[in-house]
Amino acid sequence: MKQSLTSQITAGIGMAVALLIFNAATSYRNTLKLLENERWVDHTHRVLIELEATLSTLKDAETGERGYLLTGEERYLEPYNSAIARVNEQIVGLQQLTADNNRQQQRIRDLKIAIDSKLAELEGTINLRREQNLEAALRRVKSGRGKQIMGDIRQQIAAMTAEETKLLQQRARESQASANLTILTFTVAALVNFLLMVLVYYLVKRDRTLRDNAEIKQNQLLEQLEQDRHSLELTQERLRRAILDAPLPIMLHAENGEVLQINCAWTELSGYQHSEIPTIEDWTEKAYHSRKSVVQADIDRLHQLNARISEGEYMIATASGESRIWDFYSAPLGKLSDGRSLVISTAIDVTARKQAEAEIRMLNATLERRVELRTNQLQAANEELESFAYTVAHDLRAPLRGMQGLAEALLEDYRDLLDELGQEYAQQIVNSGQQLEALIQDLLAYSRLSRTDLSLQVLELESAVAEAIAMVQADAKSTGAQISVRSPLPAVIAHRVTLVQVIANLLTNAIKFVEGASPQVQIWAEEIELPQEGETNSATAGELERGRVGQWEHSQLLITSRELPFHIIRLWVEDNGIGIAPEHQKRIFRVFERLHGIESYPGTGIGLAIVKKGSARMGGQVGVESQLGQGSRFWINLRKA
Repeated sequence: MKQSLTSQITAGIGMAVALLIFNAATSYRNTLKLLENERWVDHTHRVLIELEATLSTLKDAETGERGYLLTGEERYLEPYNSAIARVNEQIVGLQQLTADNNRQQQRIRDLKIAIDSKLAELEGTINLRREQNLEAALRRVKSGRGKQIMGDIRQQIAAMTAEETKLLQQRARESQASANLTILTFTVAALVNFLLMVLVYYLVKRDRTLRDNAEIKQNQLLEQLEQDRHSLELTQERLRRAILDAPLPIMLHAENGEVLQINCAWTELSGYQHSEIPTIEDWTEKAYHSRKSVVQADIDRLHQLNARISEGEYMIATASGESRIWDFYSAPLGKLSDGRSLVISTAIDVTARKQAEAEIRMLNATLERRVELRTNQLQAANEELESFAYTVAHDLRAPLRGMQGLAEALLEDYRDLLDELGQEYAQQIVNSGQQLEALIQDLLAYSRLSRTDLSLQVLELESAVAEAIAMVQADAKSTGAQISVRSPLPAVIAHRVTLVQVIANLLTNAIKFVEGASPQVQIWAEEIELPQEGETNSATAGELERGRVGQWEHSQLLITSRELPFHIIRLWVEDNGIGIAPEHQKRIFRVFERLHGIESYPGTGIGLAIVKKGSARMGGQVGVESQLGQGSRFWINLRKA
């Protein structure tokens, strides 16, 4: 009976252990499959993130191109240049991430062709802006070629994203199925194991009547010890495998310098096997050569620490003779059984990063030298242009004054000898000379605005307007013009001489272009708030669409905070003149653009061009609102003080 009961207990325990092993093996296999599925899910997420990053990089390139088209300044190309540097790396990353998917590989090749076309289109537009002008670049933009290419890129990325999303859903389902199977297997095995244990318990319960209590306790103790030993062995094996298979170099070394373990990554990166560096002294001899004593002292100090420490970067020599830079971290692991302290040291190979940093520093130095050289060349060109302008003006004035003097002398000394037609011809020579003199003066003023460095400062708009009114006072009296100023006028940031000239030119136009009535001119100012970067309100959008907003040139108003809107002062000059047709409102700010003959309204056709140039040089803009026969309202935007 006892033998039969013992056999039954043994069989029950054997079945329970077998079931436990089966459950462990099944759970381990399902867990591996679950981990593999999770790895592929994570891989798919990385592909989706990289696709989104690639599209974002192209948007950055477009942003840099648009900024450069609007301003013509090279610094706005920084997002474009950075995008070009990143996009190829991102394409390579996508090719590596989708190496297992032939369809995605083909799509990436097609995507790369489309991206190259987009970058070529952006570069062509930038070259047109740089070599010709904004209008040439805008014509290329309006052709829709860039938008079409970007649409193709979006479709390709959308297709790849859909493919990866489909894979993600499939792998998520597989992962969930694997998890459910693991739970089901574990639950069923646990239930069966529980039933077997209940059976064993029943048999043991019966056996207790035949066995001594001490023997039962002894058996239970031995069973527990076996389980603990097995758990300890499993833990030790896991720890050993974790160290050996870790992606970073790892070394375990004892207080007396013995190297207990190095992992595979250490051997792969340094080239040294454990048998070649059994001690710290051997390692420092091979890896550090003449610096071995210093490094040896640093390593010895690690055994005095009680917390994790970052040792810093060290240059090591590999078995192949190559120099690498490793960033070391170490932490104490307590005491060994013989009392020696144990330290774990890990390293990160930062050689590539250091090389990249050195290359960046070299590129920055080269760029600074090129910028300095280009600046000197531009300065020399400006000086040469200024000298040329003054020389031409001087050479034109000399014969002009001679012609004027001779014509005036002819009228004074020989008027009686000339008939009425001859006197008229001579007078026209004098008038033409005066017009040419005024034209030369205006051209010089316009040229100076383009070259002169303007020092912007805070000034009262009231005083600038008053000074401009004083400049046109003679014309106002001769025409009976009434100029009224609506106070208060706030302080602005501007260049005083330039601002006074701009306002005076606007007042001159307001007085000049009036028919059948005395000129009535109104001047006032208002504060307006422009939207944050990336926003455009409906009113501003309408002005841009109708061409009423002037071109921003050298505008400091564009450099604003992303968090705060910026405030400007808009100065208005309103008249009761003949008005300007909408189709001509862009032309009037160009050099030599005249809507009327000089016999109707005198002038050189440069006054409003000076207004536009002067406003732009002060970081502002100019525009007009007008209808034929209903007067005009000119405005200039200035930075609020």
